[in-house]
Amino acid sequence: MRCHLLRRRHAPSRSAIGRVLERLDTDALDAAVGAWLAHRHSAAAPGRRRVIAVDGKALRGSALLDQPRRHMLSAVTHGCPVTLAQAEVGSKTNETRHFQPLLAPLDLGADVITFDALHSVRIAYKPDLNGT
Repeated sequence: MRCHLLRRRHAPSRSAIGRVLERLDTDALDAAVGAWLAHRHSAAAPGRRRVIAVDGKALRGSALLDQPRRHMLSAVTHGCPVTLAQAEVGSKTNETRHFQPLLAPLDLGADVITFDALHSVRIAYKPDLNGT
């Protein structure tokens, strides 16, 4: 915000806001906002068990001529809907690999996690060249 000579305040211009948003680390911002919302949501109802749904969705309107729609995996609370964490997974087939890393930074405690049958499948990892 800039102060005018007559003590009026001016909001930043569209181009200034655009430049700031272009320079942001969007993954870090997403993680910080998610952590803040998770803390705020758990502090609002201490001692209550949260119910969190994990599901993937294709983002409508995100497809380009040469690229399919973007696919996100999100952890959202029931009741008062708050997105606690989200990650871009590329395609629906990649959701299973991103399930545990998505929930890892969250303090789940005694929370209940709901998810669709896709996440109950065991992942078969291929060994690397060292055989591990």
